[in-house]
Amino acid sequence: EALAGKKVRTIEGISTNGGLHPLQQALIDRGAIQCGFCIPGMVMSGVALLGRNPDPSVNQIKEALRLNLCRCGGYLKIIEAVQLAAQAIAGKRTPVPRPSYGGRLVGVSVPDKEAEEKVRGQLTFADDMYLEGMLYGKVLWAVHPHAEVLSIDTTGAEAMPGVACVLTAKDVPGRKGFGMMVPNQPVLCDTRVRFLGDGLALVFAESVEEAEAAVAAIRVEYRPLEVVGSPQQGMRPEAPRLHEEGNIARHVLRNVGDIERGLREADVVVEGDFTTPFVEHAYLEPETGLGVPAPEGRVAVCCPTQMPFENRAQIAASLALAEDQVRVVSTPLGGGFGGKIDITTQIWVAMGAL
Repeated sequence: EALAGKKVRTIEGISTNGGLHPLQQALIDRGAIQCGFCIPGMVMSGVALLGRNPDPSVNQIKEALRLNLCRCGGYLKIIEAVQLAAQAIAGKRTPVPRPSYGGRLVGVSVPDKEAEEKVRGQLTFADDMYLEGMLYGKVLWAVHPHAEVLSIDTTGAEAMPGVACVLTAKDVPGRKGFGMMVPNQPVLCDTRVRFLGDGLALVFAESVEEAEAAVAAIRVEYRPLEVVGSPQQGMRPEAPRLHEEGNIARHVLRNVGDIERGLREADVVVEGDFTTPFVEHAYLEPETGLGVPAPEGRVAVCCPTQMPFENRAQIAASLALAEDQVRVVSTPLGGGFGGKIDITTQIWVAMGAL
């Protein structure tokens, strides 16, 4: 009812004759595109603004784009692209001819090779990948930040409609943990959870709704434990031991040169405790992955990763496979900033596929 008498315009309908809208072209020309995940939304908000205000001020552009988030390069070039598009629509700017580089790529500015796909909203991210007949996976997450797991009952979930399989820690055929420095992050927890992002079970079903319903049917009995809420607390002698080897993953002592001499000869010595803040990478793209079974027990995993070979090694270790039986395809990243190095969904989707 709310849409009665209204028109719905999508990114496919903003240009004519298959060409690019002036804003799409301006985003390319201005070099405003990085990962591309936010760009289709920026395009639609910008086109809507130019439709009602052909000569917007910088503040009006900022207001129009304020609900569109970008994490890669900020908004300056995107705002400039809206300004250039306004000039082009008004006939005050002629299209910029695509330069000829004569085979040179070093020392010249070249457009992103996927730029047109990004401004058209056609670039395929991992969550855009759907195969005929594929199953959908959902994770049962911990509900306590620290607790002993007394029991996990999956019988109700296994009997629900559309469910192909329910996997728990006992179904991990190889190494039970992952991690680049210390592989002690459980693939799936069976006796203990240590944070709210711990997974206890996987459900693969014929639809997202059936997978979610089955996850809700899994019963877990916990015994809550004391929470270790900071690194400082974790280093105290009386702190609960989160792992058998203790709470310190690694202690690094780095000295360069003669420290004592340097202190003696220094004009000024500053001593203190120095800390850095917690900073999350905060990319826009959600974590996801696609696992595809291959002949002879092999498996392919498509996922947004910045470290496909490390991913392959960790998947193979947990699946008890040789590395040449695992293929990792790095899909376009909707942001990363170092946050898509380690494992998230990769082992799970590979387990489900196999």
